[in-house]
Amino acid sequence: DPKIHAVVLRSIQNTRLVRASLSQQRLVQELELAHDLQMKLLPRTEIVAPAADVAARVVPAESVGGDLYNLFRLGEDRTGVMIGDVSSHGYRAALIMALVMSASAIHAQGSSDPGAMLGALLGTLREELATTEMFVSTFYGVIDRRAGTLRYANAGHPHAYHVRADGSCERLPALDPPLGMVEQTPGARTRPWAAGTDLLLLFTDGVSDARDRFGTRFGEQPIVQTVVRSRAEPPAEILSRVFAELAEHTGSAVQRDDLAVMIVRS
Repeated sequence: DPKIHAVVLRSIQNTRLVRASLSQQRLVQELELAHDLQMKLLPRTEIVAPAADVAARVVPAESVGGDLYNLFRLGEDRTGVMIGDVSSHGYRAALIMALVMSASAIHAQGSSDPGAMLGALLGTLREELATTEMFVSTFYGVIDRRAGTLRYANAGHPHAYHVRADGSCERLPALDPPLGMVEQTPGARTRPWAAGTDLLLLFTDGVSDARDRFGTRFGEQPIVQTVVRSRAEPPAEILSRVFAELAEHTGSAVQRDDLAVMIVRS
């Protein structure tokens, strides 16, 4: 009977639609769970208070991503700060990000020198990075308030700045390639640090490369200029200003890459 046949076909189609809808709902729930779990890997900025006042934010381009930051209490007057950007984004990058977070927490407590710490981190990650053909641009600095120094190692991370109370701003250049590109242990440098007034500005290239609907990059200078203008304000307020200007630039354009910004006063 054609009528019965048509009813059966509609029933089958409806069943398939219901199943597809349920599968989509489960997928959305799993993605939300993955996002929440990854965000929980990032430390609360209060863990380094009162030695340091830190504001930080990570916004993945997808449900999960490869941008990260980490913070370490290294004694009463010493604070470790790290930012990293795993090549690519999505689940593969998120897995490497999780490894970086767990391994850096161990190595930061075991090594007082930033270069040695990143070298130990590379040793832990070497096999995974080689297997996945990925790498990690990483900046790790130790601020010593009592000694008045910032000692840092920079493995391929281009966006690191030291902002002083007088408004002068110095880029802290990459000393070595990203972790996973070469075998050598990263080097380290030391800069004078004025406790209570100087700022450390760190961000990933997803921020400077963010584009509006016409394809125009946001760029580094708007970020740096915003921080310099607002340098006397608390880091949390400066961070909000940076993201507000970023949102004004990008508007409704699709976010293409993960975003991470960290601002530190110690």
